[in-house]
Amino acid sequence: MTDLLEPYNRCGSCRYFTPTHTDRNGRTQGDCNGRPNNPTVQAHEFGCPEYHVRRDRVVPGSPIPEDADLSPRQREAARRIEATRAAQVSSRHQTERLRMVRLEDDDSSKAAFDSQPVDLGDDAGTMTRRELRAALTDVLDDALDRAMGQSVTPMHQRYKGGKLMVVPSNPDLQSKEMDVDVLFRKVVSIRDKLRVLEQKVNASSLSDMEKAQIGQYITGCYGSLTSFNYLFRDKDDQFVGESTKG
Repeated sequence: MTDLLEPYNRCGSCRYFTPTHTDRNGRTQGDCNGRPNNPTVQAHEFGCPEYHVRRDRVVPGSPIPEDADLSPRQREAARRIEATRAAQVSSRHQTERLRMVRLEDDDSSKAAFDSQPVDLGDDAGTMTRRELRAALTDVLDDALDRAMGQSVTPMHQRYKGGKLMVVPSNPDLQSKEMDVDVLFRKVVSIRDKLRVLEQKVNASSLSDMEKAQIGQYITGCYGSLTSFNYLFRDKDDQFVGESTKG
């Protein structure tokens, strides 16, 4: 089979596409390794949300965007995460500015106000306003992180509410336990940060060689994290290492 060349965002120029044969009309057919069941597609078809460019298959002179190494799905997820984080940072900065203004207006009255006890009921006891505000901030931040993780990346139903147990080889030592939900949120957070890092590297002013070297490290991280793929409900959300990219 001759060398396969297709424009950007066509199945033939995607790293998941594996050519298998040519039909009677001379069109290249192949398998898509980026979707379940390896469906048969044609090289000239337009790419799907999982399209990942393979540069050696792109027609010379075909325009390629700066963030071409991210799939459309990764690009959209990174955009949503960056926008949410920017909103969080802006909100927190505004809150801190208001706190500083109030503190400068009357430092002594602010400290006295924060030290006032708040009755939480017979069972919960009391805490100061400062402690209550800090606790509410932690709860709201955690709820926002949970909402982001569940809306973008759902966990496999069978592991919800489960426990991860780490047992040392010495029976005299105590085992460590962690909720699977906590582990999953940490894994998703690492994945999202890697995607944002990958996008920033591709959009930076680094040379192509430097981008390729950093990209290899990021791809290696994806490959190492494939061990956690069983936690994801959807195959599209799982990590993809170099060996499975083709």
